Amino acid sequence: PQLPQWGLKILVPAVGSLLALSAALAAACFVKAYGVTFLGRPRTAHAEKAQEVDRFSLAAMFLFAGLCLAAGVLPGLVVDGLSPVAVAMLGDRMPVQASVPWFSIIPITESHSSYNGLLVFLFIAFSAALSVVVIHRFASRALRTAPAWDCGFPDMSPVTQYTAGSFAQPIRRVFGTLLFRASEQVDMPPPGDTSPARFHVTVRDLIWEFVYLPLAGAMTFAADRLNHLQFLTIRRYLSLVFLALVALLLVLALWP
Repeated sequence: PQLPQWGLKILVPAVGSLLALSAALAAACFVKAYGVTFLGRPRTAHAEKAQEVDRFSLAAMFLFAGLCLAAGVLPGLVVDGLSPVAVAMLGDRMPVQASVPWFSIIPITESHSSYNGLLVFLFIAFSAALSVVVIHRFASRALRTAPAWDCGFPDMSPVTQYTAGSFAQPIRRVFGTLLFRASEQVDMPPPGDTSPARFHVTVRDLIWEFVYLPLAGAMTFAADRLNHLQFLTIRRYLSLVFLALVALLLVLALWP
């Protein structure tokens, strides 16, 4: 749709960039979770003896995954189902999407914006199936053996496996200096010293330091100053109640 205000014209690309950044960080998060969970060797005896959960837990996970897939493929039904919530909170709702053909959603008008989750799903499924067919049809079936990538550590022991901190290190180095004031310190022993090297990471939460800590300090200061009110006598309590009542009556009398 047309955006007559220049503020909105500038805000929309900025919001789109932030959404793209959020998607990239979410992808990196899932790569880290998958790498820590499924790649490499277990680092503890409990992790080495880990087993799959029962069928009921797997069924619950598959159920929610199926609901997420259905919500993406058939978003119009979800939008219509959530319309009472939108009306209760915002006083308005999107047009009815159930009557739109091919399970599309049209927030405003079809010429300006529309989305068809079913076509997107079919395109992804067709592209994946075509890739599998092409790879299996034209790729070589010869087996090749090569040493696994060891990231500079020839001893593939659990100690040298990637951890959650290892996967997060690139993101911390990119954003940590500006957003979290992250600093890294490596203490290497001198040659001949058998003591282990130490790696220290310091991360500061700027939002906590500059937003929440001042508010907490102000509340603590006010609580300390008002703490003596609980030790007043009965006469002073009655005086405070009387003054509060007089102030309330004055406000009601002067209210236009």
